[in-house]
Amino acid sequence: MPRMRQTDVALLEALTRAYAARAKLFHRGVMGSKVDLLIAEIDSIDDSQLQWELRRFGITQSAFRRLELAGGRAHQVFLHPSVLQERPHLIAYYRNIATISQKGISQILFPTHSYETRQSTQLPRKDALALSRALNSVICHVIDTVPDYDVSVSRKAILAEIGTQLQGTWVNVVGQGASRAVEEIIRAHVEGSMLGGTAGRRKYRLHNGWSIVFGSEPDVAFFDAKGVKQIAVEIKGSLDVAGAQTRYGEAKKSFAKQVAENPRCHTVYLASCFTDAVIRQIRADGQVREWFNLTSILYDDRERTRFVDRLFHIVSAPPG
Repeated sequence: MPRMRQTDVALLEALTRAYAARAKLFHRGVMGSKVDLLIAEIDSIDDSQLQWELRRFGITQSAFRRLELAGGRAHQVFLHPSVLQERPHLIAYYRNIATISQKGISQILFPTHSYETRQSTQLPRKDALALSRALNSVICHVIDTVPDYDVSVSRKAILAEIGTQLQGTWVNVVGQGASRAVEEIIRAHVEGSMLGGTAGRRKYRLHNGWSIVFGSEPDVAFFDAKGVKQIAVEIKGSLDVAGAQTRYGEAKKSFAKQVAENPRCHTVYLASCFTDAVIRQIRADGQVREWFNLTSILYDDRERTRFVDRLFHIVSAPPG
């Protein structure tokens, strides 16, 4: 019988928050894709006048016949250039059936985001034909090789592809993109509260003379009107449990430099993965004034508000 792991309260809380945030991202992403509306729109199309030029549209005779035998209507799976020209936003439906990401289709042909989001509504015939050939070719490979194929298989694949894209978003935001995500939160607060504005690449100037700079050490620095660094923020987005202490050690070295420059510098540690050992070390070292769970800040409105309110309270009333 497998042994129960010894409970690490901080780690359990961190992972629970992280996976709750991931679940929220996935649910919102599926809702935002409006895949149910796309399917309903596809099924409502009158396909009686569509003429299918199979070879020209990149469709094999065998796949077309298998779809018919399975009870499917051709336009439920295959792209017809005329349908795409009339409704370019349906590229999203067919692209996901072919399980090709937006990045993938831009590498094969051209970016389709503006069409899928209805920002662009005029799709040239040659582009509609090129999309039809490319995506139909992929779909035909599936239909010709998957046993017991029917339309429902492709529609389940839509959700699988959306899930893959959302996983990529999750990994990017909580991992390499964490610093950028925090920058966006701070930028939105600065501009939304009319506290200041952009002063260059990854730099913001506040009306009270303070400045905010995003860099590498620290990840975020707040300088007062005299140019003294008053707040230093280190961001560690990884959920790798084994490296939690190593990541804190890296942040601690950075904080030591900031405190050496200004003993009153307010140090803030943002991490996705805390453990009991890391919490004990933070408290013992005394170099971190505050710490926040990064995933909570990224995906929980109340925690995000608490974080920015705390930072800008210090900006408005710096330590004396």
